Amino acid sequence: MKYRAVLFDFDGTLAPSLPLWMKAYHLVLGHFGLMLPDAEVRRRCLFKDWSVVAADFGVCSSQELQERVHEGLRHAFLEAQLFPLAKQLVEHCRAHGLQTALVTSSPRTIVIDVIGRLQLRDSFDFVICGDDVANYKPHPEPVLTALTALKRLPAEAVMVGDSHVDILAGKAAGTSTALYLPEDHGSFHSGDKLRATLPDYIFVDHGELPELLGLPSFSRQRRLG
Repeated sequence: MKYRAVLFDFDGTLAPSLPLWMKAYHLVLGHFGLMLPDAEVRRRCLFKDWSVVAADFGVCSSQELQERVHEGLRHAFLEAQLFPLAKQLVEHCRAHGLQTALVTSSPRTIVIDVIGRLQLRDSFDFVICGDDVANYKPHPEPVLTALTALKRLPAEAVMVGDSHVDILAGKAAGTSTALYLPEDHGSFHSGDKLRATLPDYIFVDHGELPELLGLPSFSRQRRLG
């Protein structure tokens, strides 16, 4: 096999949950009287450190912003679902001897709850969340922490994500990288910016990834099942 471990991002990679982050941000910004269009919230809030967002808006501290957004996420993530083939993909990797880890910037209390509800809790050998690290992706700390926990070298692993921060974090840590780039991700990402990170693989359907990683494909029947 090409790899011994697969590290998965959650939001936008295994679950179409970026709109839920948007909902949480809208609630918080609305509390401060800021009614902004979706495009502006995406541009100013997503994939940025709390300190950067707080400084941009200037209505509260980064700590208060984080606490308020997390509270909004607790409610919004009650609606979280997986992409149709996401669970099959993770289980397929495990069935063929790969270790799996979840590497996400979402808060631990919310992540553990949602992966339990979606029956994914036992599908990962290790889970690292945003409040477990000092530095968020694209810093390599989350990826390196996961590799240490799995006792794997960077060359033995691939980081799978949907955003530039996922790919840059994997590259900074020395892993291979796989970019999930379906057609409908254009509302949250710039395709040119994503491709400019030069991921090792690009896939538009979760069913494509096994063969890219050197695993047997899973049949259409299994995907639909």
